[in-house]
Amino acid sequence: MTQRPHCCTLRVLAVMAAAVAASVVAVDAHAVDTPRVALVVQDQVALRSAARDSAPATAQLWRGDAVELRGERGDHLQIWDHHRERGGYVRKAQLLAVPAGPGALAELLAQLRLTGQQPGNEALGIGLAAAAVQAATPAELSGPAGAEVLDTLGTLAERLADRASAQGSATAPAGRSGDAPLPAPLPAPLSAPLAAQLDVAARHGLRFQSLEAEEGRMQVCYDGDAFRRVLALGAAAELRARAALALTRPECGNRRATPKEVEALDRWRADVLAKVDAAGVPQPWKNRLLMRRASVAASLAFFAARRGQRGDVAAGAGADAAADVAAGALADFAALAPADLTDDDLPAYNDAAMRVNAARWLAQPAGVATLTGMAGRAAWALATEAAADGQTCVALRDTRQPAAAPLARRCTYGLVQLASTSANREANALALAVQPLDGWRELWVFTQAGNTWRIDVLPPAAAQPGLGFAEFAGWVPGGTQMLVARESRAEGRYRRSFELVSLANLATERQSADPKALGPFQRWADAAWLRNSPSQR
Repeated sequence: MTQRPHCCTLRVLAVMAAAVAASVVAVDAHAVDTPRVALVVQDQVALRSAARDSAPATAQLWRGDAVELRGERGDHLQIWDHHRERGGYVRKAQLLAVPAGPGALAELLAQLRLTGQQPGNEALGIGLAAAAVQAATPAELSGPAGAEVLDTLGTLAERLADRASAQGSATAPAGRSGDAPLPAPLPAPLSAPLAAQLDVAARHGLRFQSLEAEEGRMQVCYDGDAFRRVLALGAAAELRARAALALTRPECGNRRATPKEVEALDRWRADVLAKVDAAGVPQPWKNRLLMRRASVAASLAFFAARRGQRGDVAAGAGADAAADVAAGALADFAALAPADLTDDDLPAYNDAAMRVNAARWLAQPAGVATLTGMAGRAAWALATEAAADGQTCVALRDTRQPAAAPLARRCTYGLVQLASTSANREANALALAVQPLDGWRELWVFTQAGNTWRIDVLPPAAAQPGLGFAEFAGWVPGGTQMLVARESRAEGRYRRSFELVSLANLATERQSADPKALGPFQRWADAAWLRNSPSQR
């Protein structure tokens, strides 16, 4: 009785072993029968009906297309294109066989590193990256090699989208004098090779979206799936920084989004950037990470202050939240190493400086600004008052006559930054920073003429609001002039200037791109402005 179960057990094990052996054989046979894949390495490759260059072409293949190898005849390879559902012959030199089996990932990664360095070869690189992802085991895909493949895949997709954006940004021709106004310029059609490469990338599983940019331009953006996977893998610090920066590109935001949607996107961007520890990132990428963090934090500070201004939060909570976030933006910007910035980083550096500078006064506590002129000749109180339509009104009062009407009053939907208030010693002028939009700060100038006061607004630029600031930089003795720093990127144009401005009409009397080139800035620049303003970079 004890032998029979043992015999039966051996028989069952033998059957199981045979089944396992059969399954191994089946797997090996399947591996042998697995179709070989090749990638097209040139554009406008003719798929011919026979293995001759004179044979009729039945289709046109593009760089990066994946096809199945089915045979060989002379200098041609017989292929089957599953996307177009047709077969034919292609010259051997126009195809690159995709390696398979053990060691395939290492070979594909070597090819991908070379192709990734070649501008214009993005579609082929995307095909190699897709093949590498398929060839990798789960362990390899979650390791350093997999992270490198995904990083390169995302970088190539981003480069391809940028090429499409640059090529599709041609504007309509200008009209003749007296013609009716032309409609908004339409994006130029993409060239056939570039449109085909976008289609090839889409067939490999990549997704792109077209967004409206400034001045009617088209911005093509990659959805960033490969970069999200790099962050999820816990890759090296530099790869994580590159992924976070790619996912938070400001030009890939919806220009028609509501303020609430913009704030939600900025909060998500801040969370993505916070996942990368800047301490372990190489300095060039650390600079880029800090610039992006500072820019996003400055925007969030503006939205927090707006919520407090509208009364959407408890009294004081909005201002406190804005102050904390604005202080973080200033700290990130101060941690930059300007000496390690590259030429390519300068536009982003300037944009970060403008956005942080526009919000820097939000880090200071708000309240009532009380100012005294030279030798106690006048004492003013500058305070804000809420208007019924949601505006904030700024009122200038003489503290010696508290019951009298305001000396001057102006209302705005923007953020009034009372901490920025400065008065000249002649007691006939004040300067105040007001931020009507995220990243756009104006300078309000109060001037006295006789017994009346006037309030004038000096914008960052005479253009549609974009990104920029106009800020007080110092008073010139005599009570007729002031120093102003202005920087802007609006309507596709960047401008930075340091100006000597007349208080009579806010006209610029002298200006320079370098404050050291102007004598008044050498002698009369405000000490606090020199110490704290990001315009001094």
